[in-house]
Amino acid sequence: MKVVLDIETTQAPREEWARLAGIDALPPASREGTAASDLFDQADARAQREEQEKRYEQSSFDGTFSRIVCIGLLLFSDAMEPRGAVGWYGANERELLRQFWARLKDLRPALFITHNGLGFDLPFIKKRSIIHRVKPSMDISLARFRTEPVFDTMAVWSNWDNRGWVKLDVLARALHVETKSGSGKQVADMWARGQGRAIAEYCLQDTYVTYACYQRMMFRDPLGRDKILHEPELIEVGDA
Repeated sequence: MKVVLDIETTQAPREEWARLAGIDALPPASREGTAASDLFDQADARAQREEQEKRYEQSSFDGTFSRIVCIGLLLFSDAMEPRGAVGWYGANERELLRQFWARLKDLRPALFITHNGLGFDLPFIKKRSIIHRVKPSMDISLARFRTEPVFDTMAVWSNWDNRGWVKLDVLARALHVETKSGSGKQVADMWARGQGRAIAEYCLQDTYVTYACYQRMMFRDPLGRDKILHEPELIEVGDA
């Protein structure tokens, strides 16, 4: 069994991030004064706010602060014959993770196919599982410079050189396969509007693009999106 995996995440509110980071949120900029001391203080506060904003934005990629709202999986036989698609989504992250690991326990996949899964998706899942005390049902080695049990299309394409890392849609266009339908930046707005199911559908579309890139990299033609994403299993996980 082989699976293609992708996750969608949302950033922690600024107040929650500040609490976890152990810092005091800075007040907004005040009215500018005229004294030299006032100007110096304002410049210092502005620099602190800019640094804090930078740290906050960077935290969106860290499972210490942000959380998972969707996990998508495409299922394949060892010969890469499609065996279904499943996407979990919802506000109960702990239950989402529990169901994900329970499914992996049944599937016991030998290969995880991802795009930046070694750098983002799998470490993020591991952190959130530890935080929620959901014990993984299997150990997934995150060792680099290998293609099993994780084939990371971004890492393999660049030969593990981060100067050559490319986004998924760029790789898809280079390999002449169907590309992404949107951007991960849209997920926060979709989540705020209560469009969890749409996020799951978007996540599974990303898994399809990853699958198609993987097939090309293996010198095989990918099956069409309609054959891979035919009647996906979308599972909503409600509030905790």
